[in-house]
Amino acid sequence: MENNEKTTLFNKVFSWSVQDILNKDLYKRQRKTIPDRFVSTDQYFNCFVPHLLEETRTELSSSVKSISRSPFFQIRSIVTRSVKESSGSSSNNLLYDITLMATEYSSKYQPKCGDLIALTKERPRRIDDLKPLLLAYVFKVDGDLIISVHSSRSIQNHAGYPFGCGVLLMGLTTNTRIWNALHNEAADMTLIQSVLQANTLAAEQCFCYGNSVEFSDHGLDIVRSAKLNCSQADAILRCLQTRTCNHKNSVKLIWGPPGTGKTKTVATLLFALLKLNCKTVVCAPTNTAIVQVASRLLSLFKESSSSEHATYRLGNIVLSGNRERMGITKNDHVLLDVFLDHRIGKLENLFSPFSGWTARLESLINFLEDTEAKYNDYVQFEDEDQFEEEEVVNVLTYGEFVRKYFNGLSEELEIDMVDLQTHLPKSFVLSQDVEKMIAAREALQRVRYFLQEKSYDLMKGTFQFDCFNRLINFDCLKALRLLPKRFEIPDLLENEDVRKFCLQNAHIIFCTASGAAEMSAARTGIIELLVIDEAAQLKECESVAALQLPGLRHAVLIGDEYQLPAMVHNDECEKAKFGRSLFERLVLLGHQKHLLNVQYRMHPSISRFPNKEFYGGRITDAEIVKESIYQKRYLQGNMFGSFSFINVGRGNEDFSDGHSPKNLVEVAVISEIISNLFKVSRERRMTMSVGVVSPYKGQVKAIQEKIRDKYSSLSSLFTLNVRSVDGFQGGEEDIIIISTVRSNGNGNVGFLSNRQRANVALTRARHCLWVVGNETTLALSGSIWANLISEARTRGCFFDAVDERSLRDAMNGALIEDVSSSFGSLSIGRSARRNVW
Repeated sequence: MENNEKTTLFNKVFSWSVQDILNKDLYKRQRKTIPDRFVSTDQYFNCFVPHLLEETRTELSSSVKSISRSPFFQIRSIVTRSVKESSGSSSNNLLYDITLMATEYSSKYQPKCGDLIALTKERPRRIDDLKPLLLAYVFKVDGDLIISVHSSRSIQNHAGYPFGCGVLLMGLTTNTRIWNALHNEAADMTLIQSVLQANTLAAEQCFCYGNSVEFSDHGLDIVRSAKLNCSQADAILRCLQTRTCNHKNSVKLIWGPPGTGKTKTVATLLFALLKLNCKTVVCAPTNTAIVQVASRLLSLFKESSSSEHATYRLGNIVLSGNRERMGITKNDHVLLDVFLDHRIGKLENLFSPFSGWTARLESLINFLEDTEAKYNDYVQFEDEDQFEEEEVVNVLTYGEFVRKYFNGLSEELEIDMVDLQTHLPKSFVLSQDVEKMIAAREALQRVRYFLQEKSYDLMKGTFQFDCFNRLINFDCLKALRLLPKRFEIPDLLENEDVRKFCLQNAHIIFCTASGAAEMSAARTGIIELLVIDEAAQLKECESVAALQLPGLRHAVLIGDEYQLPAMVHNDECEKAKFGRSLFERLVLLGHQKHLLNVQYRMHPSISRFPNKEFYGGRITDAEIVKESIYQKRYLQGNMFGSFSFINVGRGNEDFSDGHSPKNLVEVAVISEIISNLFKVSRERRMTMSVGVVSPYKGQVKAIQEKIRDKYSSLSSLFTLNVRSVDGFQGGEEDIIIISTVRSNGNGNVGFLSNRQRANVALTRARHCLWVVGNETTLALSGSIWANLISEARTRGCFFDAVDERSLRDAMNGALIEDVSSSFGSLSIGRSARRNVW
């Protein structure tokens, strides 16, 4: 494909009419099932393109259909943008600067780079209000009120001109990055070539490991000290061994089932790579996932550092991405020290030519070398000022003056010293420099303490005055003069130069998978190793940008294809395997995956069913999750055991709120169970976290509306989390309650039958897992849930809700309240539990 502006994704979208956007068959002929093997890189790249376009169209179609609810801003003015100001701009020159109106409406939606918006005369209420369609792609944001856009047509000549409103349709950033990676003719294909077919070199013996003294000296020591189990340690050692291989490219797969310490394993691997100075890019599908693994690495890093050197060498770790989406908003956020944009600001401040580190250090030294002269200058200035103003001014005493100015100058310098050892890469600030900074900070603190106690007595000729001078001359100044005034770094004048400096000198770079598209050779340098966490949740086309990293020859993919894959919006694309991950495809091709085989999350009674059902019984339970006093505390006072199925009978499956079903009887039962759990937590002063999960958004919403914020402020010991199964992937709680919702006579359970979704739902609990549902429906489904019913009965873990009075009353109440139900007037008695209503 041509790599020109006509093939940019936003230009493709610009060519669509409203009818095209709503047309489900627009790319029907081009879409084909993604193959398992590829004969060339051209085939590899091209097969994803129609599906990417269809996914974009599907998401855009959804936005268009709900246009009346879309975020919008009001427009003050639109002016043509100068072509000279727009480097890399579209050749059609349809570039404009839009000034937003500062109103309460515009503040609700602030456009971001990558947003696709529709320009309209007024806020659209229906699809026809978008006609004739004028689209704009935001490529620059200047403050809160000015954005620069590419437009699909000339604005001044458009039939709807003038425009007064901009409406958000979708964010195109991720899809644009994927598109660009699929059309990158200058890409490094070294590693991509190795994933097209089955790995024919997998069994080839490698002798590179034996030649690596560095690996044996450092890698083994790190792994041994990390308190890992055998499968975790072996996985890390195999990956470190791969890094030393020079004669072939490779992709290693680490298989991490739920609770098997995948994040700990990844963090330990990264810590070892950091120690080995291995240039590594770490990716994950989402901002949340990359924040999680970065936080774990920083935790390991700080555990291994002394308090004096707590942040030294963090300059070799960089987290790149969107601060807001990563949730890095507070000044004390744990990841702020490695966040790229924050680091850029710190380095610009440190190396400002007139007010940076050097200037502040010299200012403090000059002040301390002759504090008396500085005080005399101050007094003279105050006297002159007082004479001119004819006002009485309270002149500071010598001690007060010294304390005030010393504290101001020294506190700034101490912050600088911490920032230098935190944000400069290790090669630019040596360990001996850090020791000097620690000594200087201690000296400054001694002077500060002395002035706090004695400043009121600092008069010339007194003992305190002599003590102060000795403290300054023989302690503080001596320490300050040993500090390096300059560091051997390039001139950091422009923002992009600072960004490049940080990325090129980092050993570990964190970013989302699509963010890897920004990592060019000029910006980051040569990459030795790629690590993709949660790789089974990443569409294969999203991995393409990361696989093209400059110089890359080895990759490590960590994931579990038996858990939920990436979200695909279009059903036909999903059937065509567009959502399949590179991890899953390589497994299908026979690539070996290293299993992490010890789980640390679930009590054995909970892990037993998913272990047998999904992992062939290959996962063992760690000692820490086996029966204990702590476990018994959770079972005392509770109605059910560690693992239970709670049959609520037919219930009232309801689709009245749209396509997502809900079941109000299950809502009532779950609400009552939560109420009982809260009582146990409060009466026993026991910390308890409860998660309620359901595959259906309608049910999640119904439960949230029933619970509302009833428990949020009543007890710090009790926490409640209600989410969809998809939203719970990666999470865990002490107690999990699953609402299966479906209730019908034919065993129809819809996408509840998805095994990956069921696996996620069944593996979130630490101590108790309770499944609430209709026995008849699930038993007839022929799905994994039928197996679970059988398992519950065999193990004596099956309960009828009607046998518990409080649950029976809750079910009756729910039926009475639901006046739309034909069963609303019926009550539930014990005799009904066998003939389900």
